[in-house]
Amino acid sequence: MEIRKSEEADIPQIISLLKVSLGEALTPKSISLWKWKHLDNPFGQSPVLVAVDDNQIIGVRAFLTWEFVVNGNLVKACRAVDTAIHPDYQGKGIFSKLTLSLIDKIKLEGIDFIFNSPNTESTPGYIKMGWEKWGKLPLKLEFHLNTSKNNHPLQPESWDKIENFVRNIEQSNAIQNQIQTNLKKGFLKWRYFEFPLFPYYFLSDGENYLLFYRIKESKLGRELRITDLFILNNLEKEIRSQLQNSLSKVQKLCGARFTSFSGTIYSDQNAINLGSLPIMKVGPLVTLRKIKEGFDPMKIEWKWSLGDLEVF
Repeated sequence: MEIRKSEEADIPQIISLLKVSLGEALTPKSISLWKWKHLDNPFGQSPVLVAVDDNQIIGVRAFLTWEFVVNGNLVKACRAVDTAIHPDYQGKGIFSKLTLSLIDKIKLEGIDFIFNSPNTESTPGYIKMGWEKWGKLPLKLEFHLNTSKNNHPLQPESWDKIENFVRNIEQSNAIQNQIQTNLKKGFLKWRYFEFPLFPYYFLSDGENYLLFYRIKESKLGRELRITDLFILNNLEKEIRSQLQNSLSKVQKLCGARFTSFSGTIYSDQNAINLGSLPIMKVGPLVTLRKIKEGFDPMKIEWKWSLGDLEVF
């Protein structure tokens, strides 16, 4: 067996391996999704290793490149995402070999830490390889007595409507002393407009706020899931009311049974109110892995949004 760096020509075999190993019940596997995630990312192409046996790819390990701004300083990160081992080769330590080999590789590329949100089955394996549990994301829920039919538009509005405002958000990112994803040029368009699996929608007045959300079917019914909220100015009462009313309209329009807002920023904002239910720490588990000496990600007061951590 050989472990080597992945090449673009490997993508069709990788997609076939992901389908065989992981299935498609939760997320459809496709070349377009892989390229969006690992080749088109504004933060740079993903480091990817494959395990090859008899000219067949039998294992893959990918880290999605990411950047944060921490108190004005750029922090380079990777997110542990796609990993798969062919069923005939599982239980032979290939997952650990690929992961540890990829960690050695990114150490040489100036990466500061790794973050991810593993499931219950994979968490113990990550802990054995040096990951630490940061904790579960806070989750705010608001339930609706909604009997409306789903008349929500099937396609999001034109990106042109918010392009200038997005540019203002990107420019403000460079001067804010806070902790957030590095909103470099092109990131928000890549993250929300070019995503290949399903549409994201937005609410914005083009000057003060920008809220991204998507519609998701769940066991509890139709969910309106808020993934990011950007505020550029101190919102006056009238603007907050406008945003709240806009949100209420789309909740009714899409027939949402509940609205969710997961991440650490809900309690820090006063732009929207999702009712009186308490915030619960039942969202995705976040784990961190130190890479760079002198940088301990467990000591950072992270301001995660769901947009940083949604699993695809």
